[in-house]
Amino acid sequence: MSEPILEVAGLSAGYGRIAVLHGLDFSAYEGEIVGLVGPNGAGKSTFLETLAGTIKPRSGSILFGGRRIEGRSILKRRRAGLMLVPQDQYVFPLMSVKANLDMGGLFNRPDKNRELEDLVRQLFPILEERHSQMAGTMSGGQQKMLAVAMGIMSEAKVLLIDEPSIGLAPQLVTRLFEVLKRFKDETGKTLILAEQNIKILNIADRIYGLEAGQFRFRDKTTNLDENAVRDLFMGE
Repeated sequence: MSEPILEVAGLSAGYGRIAVLHGLDFSAYEGEIVGLVGPNGAGKSTFLETLAGTIKPRSGSILFGGRRIEGRSILKRRRAGLMLVPQDQYVFPLMSVKANLDMGGLFNRPDKNRELEDLVRQLFPILEERHSQMAGTMSGGQQKMLAVAMGIMSEAKVLLIDEPSIGLAPQLVTRLFEVLKRFKDETGKTLILAEQNIKILNIADRIYGLEAGQFRFRDKTTNLDENAVRDLFMGE
């Protein structure tokens, strides 16, 4: 296997005096979906935010494309190709769908944005239908799709997506996961998904199980016992 596009070693982070992540080692390779699973409070969002630069690590290293980035700003990480789609506050509610997508592709060339807009239309036809609608007036599921589409428009090499299924009906979860897998297959991009929905096992290539800020297991999805993953989801 080639070198990881993203590699973490001994990563610890938290909020103030509260330690959340404890010496984590993690890797993601080009063209794969990595699932980050665990119960509420396990540290999934903190991990993604630390990768994206929202939270400063207390120790450890983050290598992206072979270069250390733990000292870089959020903007520099985004320009380098590392993009976070957060769990909350993920769209501009007073802007149209089209304007939100334009914000996602803010740093791209116009020809690249046209190419990415075509891809987004194929993946999310509903966004084409609602292109002039204010984002804040759409349903929660449609807003979540728009947030993911904005991530796609960023042309990121690695997309960090925090709880994409939260608040969605089961049918929408299935549809969104199918779209994410199709996007990965067609573009060769890397996706890291923090999730509590067991359907992540249907699309992830590898799974990391996080509990109390430490990885309980890490393996290819095909090697995992689904019951063990369910136990972790339930916090057992």
